[in-house]
Amino acid sequence: MTERNQPNASPATTRRWVVRVVVVVAFLATVVVQGPRAVEILGQRVEQAARNSPRVALDAVGFAAQPEWLDRPLLLAVSLGLSPWLGSSVPILDDDALRRLREGLLSVPWVAGVGFERVFPDKIKLSLALRRPVLAVRDGEGKPLCLVDQQARMLPFVDTRLPVVHLYREGGRPTMPVALGAVCEEPRVRAAVGIALEWRDEFAPLVKDCPELVEVDTTNLGERWLPPIHPEVRVKVARGDGQPVLFGYDRPVDSARMRVPTATKAQVLNQILQRHPKLAGLVAGDLRMSRRWADYLQPRAAGQRDPFGPWNGEPPPPPK
Repeated sequence: MTERNQPNASPATTRRWVVRVVVVVAFLATVVVQGPRAVEILGQRVEQAARNSPRVALDAVGFAAQPEWLDRPLLLAVSLGLSPWLGSSVPILDDDALRRLREGLLSVPWVAGVGFERVFPDKIKLSLALRRPVLAVRDGEGKPLCLVDQQARMLPFVDTRLPVVHLYREGGRPTMPVALGAVCEEPRVRAAVGIALEWRDEFAPLVKDCPELVEVDTTNLGERWLPPIHPEVRVKVARGDGQPVLFGYDRPVDSARMRVPTATKAQVLNQILQRHPKLAGLVAGDLRMSRRWADYLQPRAAGQRDPFGPWNGEPPPPPK
């Protein structure tokens, strides 16, 4: 049997094919007339259309979910850093404008990453990955220098409730150069960052009603200032009445020498808190002594020997 002839195409199908042919012919005519500049001209028209696309205001951009650590002082500081880049508008289809905006935001020390999502017709979702500060840095006289994150990257100083490290002159230079956005190379700062992170993430969760860490003292780093009986790292924590209590803590977290396990130090502090709730009446102690911790508490009972010798919890005068 022979196949039957197919029915003729509908008028609508014919019109669609005519439109396609016209478009192709028009494009080929452009190529013939303009030669090699055809693609360039078409690209310029696309860019012009992008620049003329609906503009999106940037001053209403906020955080989809504000991090819990971003308290009011830090939020104000971050907002101040971002405001120069979020005070205008950009065309929603202009890739060059969005690229410049991304580069500008990444120049802000607080910003670790930037993401965009277009929501047509007139919205852009902006997602920011922020650097979380873990430590404040002050010079030997207490003057504020900067904050640092977990990589020791320097951030603008903000007066907030972060533990602090002081660059006391006994431990080296009493100050350091500050370049916001750069990584700090000062060994005392880097060691203090490791201790602050260990305290926050590993130590404090093991201690019931753990006192607030207020200072990490790395003055004796490398035991170059005090004899080995004194730790390389000491910490100051807040007593119930707000006064500081100084504790011997350990070596730096990246030390090649043996360290006291974090769980052991936490157990010592739990025992101290059971005997002295909220550290009432104490000024100093040592968390490294799992068995003799009570002997190192200060003030001591009458007639009790001072295991530290002449040191009463405050740094001795520098050697002459």
